[in-house]
Amino acid sequence: MLTGTLAATAVAAHASTAVAQVDTSARPSAQADASAAPYVAPSSEQKINVISLRDLERQAEKVLPPFGFHFIAGGSGDEWTLRENEAAFDRVVIEPRFLSGVKVPDTTTTILGAKLALPVLAAPMGMHGFAHAGKEAGTAKGTAAAGALYVTPSVSNLSVEDIAAANGTGARWFQIYFPEDPGYAREQLQRAKAAGYTAIVLTVDATSFGNRERAARLGLKPPPHLGFGNMPKSPALAGQNPDLQKKDLTFADVAFCQKESGLPVLVKGVLTPGLAAECVKQGCAGVWVSNHGGRQLDHSPATFAVLPKIADAVGGKIPIVVDSGIRRGQDVFRCLALGASVVGIGRPLLYGLALGGAQGVEAVFQRLKAELVMTMQLAGTASVDKITADYVAPAVRS
Repeated sequence: MLTGTLAATAVAAHASTAVAQVDTSARPSAQADASAAPYVAPSSEQKINVISLRDLERQAEKVLPPFGFHFIAGGSGDEWTLRENEAAFDRVVIEPRFLSGVKVPDTTTTILGAKLALPVLAAPMGMHGFAHAGKEAGTAKGTAAAGALYVTPSVSNLSVEDIAAANGTGARWFQIYFPEDPGYAREQLQRAKAAGYTAIVLTVDATSFGNRERAARLGLKPPPHLGFGNMPKSPALAGQNPDLQKKDLTFADVAFCQKESGLPVLVKGVLTPGLAAECVKQGCAGVWVSNHGGRQLDHSPATFAVLPKIADAVGGKIPIVVDSGIRRGQDVFRCLALGASVVGIGRPLLYGLALGGAQGVEAVFQRLKAELVMTMQLAGTASVDKITADYVAPAVRS
């Protein structure tokens, strides 16, 4: 089982990565010693009024223990990539087509057979128990209620089975950090398939731990009691301490995931056209453009900045997912215009979870959808497939 130092390392390494009317009286003092007292996450289940996703971070800081907040909000190194993920959107403008005759735009889409109410999915983020007592169940339930797709993280507090139950009939994929022990990998993949997951997301950008310094500066340690739901269950693997992430990943590991799960496999962590083209050549079901929300290699490029070249390399042969820095419906629109099939959001969902549980998560999706509908109507695009590069241009700097 993943315990002790290994468990703490897993927690610290692999979670990604609105005016909300909430009761903030129960928030622990910022001076509290998180390593000396049990970690107590928020537990509110309530509707929240989301005016802007950007507001959620400071609202969530009021209700989260210090370690939980900085664990979610922080990036690696100088956090340049964390900032650049959002800044990159300011370099591209939307060029609307007025008098288009569009009345009510259609935001629905389909990816790998999953029908979605909007082209947005919940990116895999570890350890939702830092954000809310309901853990991943609240995020999965809220995502399903919004008609979006949920990606279960392998480093979760709850098991793939419990998360699937909370997700109900919602669309869901399973994300894996490929471990050193292939038996452990096989068990995770087969459990996911048995629980109704329809695709596998192999994360390839976390073979070494990013230097995430916020928690280190605070002198805080991860709480050990939140649980690790996807640790080995088979008797053959019981008692082992499988390494969380194989370091020397190759496309042979992609093929292993394809074979052992029998499901489509997307590669997450693609930042270059060369890797994207190779993913197509190797038979991957999709590429996921991601820099881990700025939590791994600092000074890697913003995902939005590299998206057009990756889209060119893929050439429409397989779907493209992009995440990191998306905070507006206008951001969703611009990503779709530059070649993404769907987008992933991360931190705002955990903030919504902290503020209102499953209802908070649903509210975050609904706000994004409302902004996307507004953007599509004003830009003159009747449906998601009509959003093309003709609707965007480089921003003109004076």
